[in-house]
Amino acid sequence: MTTAIVCQTAVAEDVLLDGRLALFHQRQGWMAIADLHFGYELSQRAAGRLVPLWGMEAIERQLNELLDDYHPRQLVVLGDLVHDGAARIAARELVTRLSRRCDVIILAGNHDRQLADAVARQDDWRTEGFHFHHGHCELEAPHGIQVIGHHHPAGAISDGAGLQLKLPAFVQQGNCWIMPAFSPWAAGTPWDADAASRIWLCTPQRILPLPQLATTAS
Repeated sequence: MTTAIVCQTAVAEDVLLDGRLALFHQRQGWMAIADLHFGYELSQRAAGRLVPLWGMEAIERQLNELLDDYHPRQLVVLGDLVHDGAARIAARELVTRLSRRCDVIILAGNHDRQLADAVARQDDWRTEGFHFHHGHCELEAPHGIQVIGHHHPAGAISDGAGLQLKLPAFVQQGNCWIMPAFSPWAAGTPWDADAASRIWLCTPQRILPLPQLATTAS
């Protein structure tokens, strides 16, 4: 690693969660991110809303910082590379630039239908002990841990005086791991904790594990 890591924590053997919303396998060398919704501001401007053009630059800058720090063999994008077809060309150019640095694997998400043939996509990707795809996890996972996006999980912390801060979350729920949305525009969906879930709130400076619920004895 060439620079100091801002914030990371081990969430499984050889697997690091980076507070910049990425997962990295130290031995296998893959990095996973989800739900870039790249070009959200382009789609908003096409609809007549003058959204500032900072989101795409922020996404690419954060991606390059992660690639500088970890040097992954593969960058796995778990679907929803774009928000809609307004970013078709910009997304293709982004993938081209990233592909000069590592193997970029784009998995198909529900928002990616409007990419047409601009960017090559596949339904899923498997490696030792892991199965990557975009949508809902299957109850049975013959290929090990499923790593998905789509849900934009989030959680909240409170100061005890009524002030709450909502943050993107990485969720481990049995054989299903749900990635936070990489998009800075994603508000996040509150994730209900249960005894089977482990939830990590992410910021670039700190990762906050939410307390696991105790299992009630019958």
